[in-house]
Amino acid sequence: MSRISRFRPFRVVLAFEYLSYLRNKVYIGITVAMIVLIGIGLSLPAIIAGVRALGLADPQTPAQPGSKDTVHVIDETGLMADLDALRQQWPQFLFAPAERAELDHLKQTVHEGEARAVLVLETPSRATLIERRSQDSLPAELSDWLTARSRISQLTALGLDEDTIGQILAESELIWVETVAEQGKATQQTYFYTYLLMFLLYITVMMYGQLLASSVASEKSNRAMEMLITSTRPLNLMFGKVLGSGLAGLTQIGLFLLAAAGFYALNRAHWAGIAFIQSVFDMPPAIIGYTVLFYLLGYFMYAFLYGALGSLASRSEDINTSIMPVILVIMAAMFISIFGMLAPEATWLAVFSYVPFVAPMAMFVRICMTDVPGWSIALSVALMLLTIYATGSLSSRIYRLGVLMYGKPPRLADLVRLMRQAGR
Repeated sequence: MSRISRFRPFRVVLAFEYLSYLRNKVYIGITVAMIVLIGIGLSLPAIIAGVRALGLADPQTPAQPGSKDTVHVIDETGLMADLDALRQQWPQFLFAPAERAELDHLKQTVHEGEARAVLVLETPSRATLIERRSQDSLPAELSDWLTARSRISQLTALGLDEDTIGQILAESELIWVETVAEQGKATQQTYFYTYLLMFLLYITVMMYGQLLASSVASEKSNRAMEMLITSTRPLNLMFGKVLGSGLAGLTQIGLFLLAAAGFYALNRAHWAGIAFIQSVFDMPPAIIGYTVLFYLLGYFMYAFLYGALGSLASRSEDINTSIMPVILVIMAAMFISIFGMLAPEATWLAVFSYVPFVAPMAMFVRICMTDVPGWSIALSVALMLLTIYATGSLSSRIYRLGVLMYGKPPRLADLVRLMRQAGR
């Protein structure tokens, strides 16, 4: 038999599994729904801006006197001869003038929720904001705004013009620099997209592995597997199913990433001031490549185990019990990687990046958050490839025995004994 003829059943199984996912209504529905949600989420600022431009909504409606959005202002500095500047800056609040003698009464209104806060301007360099609890970013915004206004007032009193004042204030801005020499990579810039992509790896490997195990158990329960197992080699069936499911997952991830990149490109201007979003979409292109690489490595490593353990279940109801060991290993790998994000240069994380079933996530964290030598990545990938080959060969033998076994799933000792007998 020629090599082409031997691989033909594998290609048939691969194409069948892959196309089955693409035609599945649930798969299509989830894919479309996620793309729509991604589009709405990334377009939300543009949608809100459009609604405001049409005058259909005005979330910045000025507060009415006596409402819970009132901010009482006690000005002992004379900087706020009138409160129009504050009202223009925060039109959603009502800034009302008050006297020091009323302070105790005003504190009580804040405590009872009848007013938002009391702002006491004591000196040009000291102000106090009294509020019941921190509800938003108002305290920080007020602090920055009042500081800038106080500086402008003092510089103006020295006879400086507006251009000179603007230049002085711009040069006095603190620039926080996190150097590559100290941190390997800027932690704040990499943390968000590392966590996001690692969680994506975890969810997809878990989801498609369980779908694969369910598919095997379903075929076994309706006795279709008995016909398939006699028509082609178990290795072709196992590898065809695993690769077909993996390609379906990769297709879905690719569509999600493309949709996110496309909608972000359309709405980039609306996200310019949000560092979290910018750090996610400004990630190096190499990180996308590593995402695909470690998804494939992680998926195939676990998928063979999912397929083998799924073949031991005689009913769909027994799936969760059969695959529980694999789920526990994936969860352990996820927790190790999450803790590793807090100390990406730790020695213990480097060790776990070479442990095959933890490496897809642990090495991914190290690559995203530190500088990892090329030989280290190559060694980790090589160990994972060897593990995939070993688990694939072992799983195909378990699969060949499991699909013809019915009733209670065999114990580990019984399974080892049967595999030894089959190998003789």
